[in-house]
Amino acid sequence: MGLLVAVVSTGALVALEGCKSDPASPGFEYMPDMYRSASYKAYEVNPNFADSMEARLPVKGTIPRGGMYTNYAPYEYPNTNEGYEAAGLNLKNPIAATPAILAEGKRLYEVFCVHCHGEKGDGQGWLVTSGKFAGVPSYSGQLKDLTEGKMYHTLMYGKNMMGSHASQVNMTERWTIIRYVQTLQKGGAMPADTTASAAKDSTKTK
Repeated sequence: MGLLVAVVSTGALVALEGCKSDPASPGFEYMPDMYRSASYKAYEVNPNFADSMEARLPVKGTIPRGGMYTNYAPYEYPNTNEGYEAAGLNLKNPIAATPAILAEGKRLYEVFCVHCHGEKGDGQGWLVTSGKFAGVPSYSGQLKDLTEGKMYHTLMYGKNMMGSHASQVNMTERWTIIRYVQTLQKGGAMPADTTASAAKDSTKTK
């Protein structure tokens, strides 16, 4: 009986201790580590780093989830003449030249390219015909043999008077635009599907 009284009395004292009227007192906290994280909060000062910044930059070369289809996809070719030529030799379009892809490529072309390159790819976009711009080459003329790798490199970095479009279109959109531009190089003809032919070749060798 005496033990029961002691336990009840202790419980009552603990309860009263946790109900202090002092608004600055948290009262009695049971296992506070369950809801008060010991880790530093984002943007909080962290003395473990020389710059005291808690939020850290990702490790160099890190690709975010889904990054291969965003503007964060790695690109190994430098913005040099050598990089341009290497991209022209090595880069191949991973997207098949299907009617749906060509339709989307045309839509993107009309958003990002037509004002300079023109609807037919003849370099007679409205910026050229209005006299505000000049010297845009034709896809079926001077650029008829331009490889898809060089087109991609140009979209990444820009070339001559054309600026970089890397911030405007992601990797998938760049290749999709290139598929449509290849039809303009051929006067509207369907481009060769290098993706499909490569797949056939790999099947034959198995």
